[in-house]
Amino acid sequence: MDFSRGFNIHLATLFGIGKIPGGGTWASLIVLLIALYENNAGTASFLAFLSLIVGPKAYKKLVSVVDTEDPKEFVLDEVIGMGIAISGVYIFSRLINEFSFNIFSDYTSLSDIGNLFILTFIVFRFFDISKIGPVGWVEKNSNEKAYNKVIGDDIVAAILSILIVIIILSINLWVL
Repeated sequence: MDFSRGFNIHLATLFGIGKIPGGGTWASLIVLLIALYENNAGTASFLAFLSLIVGPKAYKKLVSVVDTEDPKEFVLDEVIGMGIAISGVYIFSRLINEFSFNIFSDYTSLSDIGNLFILTFIVFRFFDISKIGPVGWVEKNSNEKAYNKVIGDDIVAAILSILIVIIILSINLWVL
């Protein structure tokens, strides 16, 4: 196996994470942990952007080995989706600047933004796993190329996650 092919397959599986049960959740969790550690979305945004660039080639190499258009081992789509979701929530939270969001305060000692990141992770995984609404439509769209469907459902899940978290945060801030 040549180095380029092997490296791209390792990259597509996030160095083996995609090969373990629940690989997509583990890949999303890695992005969450990085954001929690940094208490911002800088690296999560960078990882999403980088995965968008290297993803197509890594996907192509992996598909040539596993013979399926949507290999469960490919987890860069979760890195893209989770990175977008974390970034969107972070940007919104910075726009409104002063807020208090401690829904998990009884269980964690995280900052308000850390609590938002955890909520974003939960909502993102819900949409990504359940494939309800537009997430499922994107994945089943027969008019679209396979790679676009694979990353498209995660991007839609990220957008829906951002909207749901913004709604929850808005209700928490202005209604409760």
